[in-house]
Amino acid sequence: MSRRLLPIALAALGMLLFAGGAEADPIRVVAFGDSNTAGFGVSTTNKYPAQLERALQARGHDVEVINAGVSGDTTAGALRRFEAAFPEDTDVAIVFLGRNDMRFGLSMETTRRNLGEIVGRLRARGVEVILAGFHTRDFSDIAAVHNASYYPDFFDGVAVNGVKKAGYALFWDIVGHLNARGYEEVVARLSPAVEAQVLKVFCNRLGDAIIFAPECQTAEMQAQLGSATVRR
Repeated sequence: MSRRLLPIALAALGMLLFAGGAEADPIRVVAFGDSNTAGFGVSTTNKYPAQLERALQARGHDVEVINAGVSGDTTAGALRRFEAAFPEDTDVAIVFLGRNDMRFGLSMETTRRNLGEIVGRLRARGVEVILAGFHTRDFSDIAAVHNASYYPDFFDGVAVNGVKKAGYALFWDIVGHLNARGYEEVVARLSPAVEAQVLKVFCNRLGDAIIFAPECQTAEMQAQLGSATVRR
């Protein structure tokens, strides 16, 4: 190897070693919500966070999806347990709350204020956030204010106008919580949005070694990286 090429080769090797270090820890995704996240009535392996983790790993991502759902939780309750729910090394958060606020009579103003606080605190930490809405509740403006991603309807594909489709809900549950098949459908539709944020974290971790990752070179990813929030 010529002397002119040696520094370039050494720099490339250093970048690759750096990239390997950046990938050493799995990307941590926290699913934060109520019974729909906790997985009321289904086995641990069939809850949506567990199914999501398997789906992302099957696509080659080194991820851990933490289930931080609590049945019956409101946005107020979720805000109170915020610190306990999110480890310091959280990379991505999926926030789906608000249905129990309706059930228990919390005002829309309170729900929106609490969601704004939750999303804002996560973004201030440099966490990538996916805020999910549902039938009759649009929180897209909250996501936009905090430069977070928005997923319009958590129940897309498993409900029509807020009513669960046949075969997707627990047959014995009067509330209509999803069954394993229902969560499978949710994950099939939600996972691309989560994967996009996981890839964004992965690309950010690479630093200068990003030049060796073609998946990080697309115009869309470069635009996302340009608007990334620095982790604190």
